[in-house]
Amino acid sequence: MTSSPRRRELLSGLCVGGLGALAGCLDDVSEFVSRTSTDDVGGTDRTIKLGIMQPLSGDLGAVGEPIRDAAILPVEQVRDDVSMDLDVTVADTAADPAVGIQEAVKLVDAGYPMINGPAASGVTLQVTQQVLIPYRAVTCSPASTSPTITALNDGGLVFRTALSDSLQAVVLAERAATDLGHTSAATLYVNNDYGWQLSQAFTQAFETDHDGTVTAQVPFQPLEGEDDDRTFEAEFERARTDDPDLLIIIGYPQTGAQLFTDFFETGGEEDVLVTDGLRDGTLQDHVEYSLEGIRGTAPLTAGPGAEAFNELFVDEYETEPGIFTAHAYDASAVLLLANAFAGQNDGTAIRSAMNAVTTEPGTVVTPENLGEGLELAAAGDPVEYQGASSSVVFDENGDTVDATFEYWAFDESVDGGIDTLEEVSVQ
Repeated sequence: MTSSPRRRELLSGLCVGGLGALAGCLDDVSEFVSRTSTDDVGGTDRTIKLGIMQPLSGDLGAVGEPIRDAAILPVEQVRDDVSMDLDVTVADTAADPAVGIQEAVKLVDAGYPMINGPAASGVTLQVTQQVLIPYRAVTCSPASTSPTITALNDGGLVFRTALSDSLQAVVLAERAATDLGHTSAATLYVNNDYGWQLSQAFTQAFETDHDGTVTAQVPFQPLEGEDDDRTFEAEFERARTDDPDLLIIIGYPQTGAQLFTDFFETGGEEDVLVTDGLRDGTLQDHVEYSLEGIRGTAPLTAGPGAEAFNELFVDEYETEPGIFTAHAYDASAVLLLANAFAGQNDGTAIRSAMNAVTTEPGTVVTPENLGEGLELAAAGDPVEYQGASSSVVFDENGDTVDATFEYWAFDESVDGGIDTLEEVSVQ
């Protein structure tokens, strides 16, 4: 379901000449930052503007669409119950940094001061540094997990409801050593910031905390579409050079089917652990071999508002929520509340309100009473949002501090093809 056409402005002709036009757009940054919003400041007789940037095509298209749906859900949920107008526009990043930069320029040039997204860490890093930070636009990513994002020189403008992979790596290493009992492993990782950083973080945790050995870290280039007939046999051969007991595979669904196929066709005797990017039960429909026994880790929906969010999502879309969908809902909800509390479509003001609407004291707001929370925030009353993915408390780097992960396995006998084995909390 998309936003109401009467309130969605279709952006066209704004800095669309490719990356060559980016410099010309950024020349206007100082003018944009100093420009006063045309909306009345404060109160409820105003419009809240939200941009959503998610991969609706490309290697992450399969997971990007439900994340997009969850990001839109708070708007659709409260649109008829609040006195403010809600203006939301969705952009497809195609999981490509160049595309993401172009779409970000169009959004901020059209006056969108806050962005839900992007999803892929590599896209988020480029989009924030090239466009959103210079434009003083706030972003809250529901799915970018790279530890690099923590250290961005962002002026406090970059937040995320997704958990850093530095935490996921701890869980991954612990399960490799204790649940599976292995002392040696090799990683195959998608050759971008997400893959490299998670491979590095796993290696550090496995070797430092569990006296394990990582024998190889092997990058691979993701497939570029259905017509890309490359295989990954050479990468698996390199990973197996020193006979590791375990293979860690870090990738995305579009490439995942070929990775799993090549794993089995080149031997397939090792245990395998995968990460959140490959948590897709439908992969079993595209691989001729059984994925039973392959396990993985992923951020878990474990916030106070999880049950309410699940009901809202099922009612709206008639399907179960998936990975990062709760995080996407929370990202939109917090941005909307911060905008309402700030009283203007100004990124700097919204940035300052992000912690104000997620920490006590204040009226507790969850997915169940989000509309009421927006009205209170717009009136200047303190609110404390507690989300679906977590309690949503940000640290000084814009990272969430609550960390709960799912330890899961592929299982064709359960709905959705994914069986949750255990919930793991990391402090």
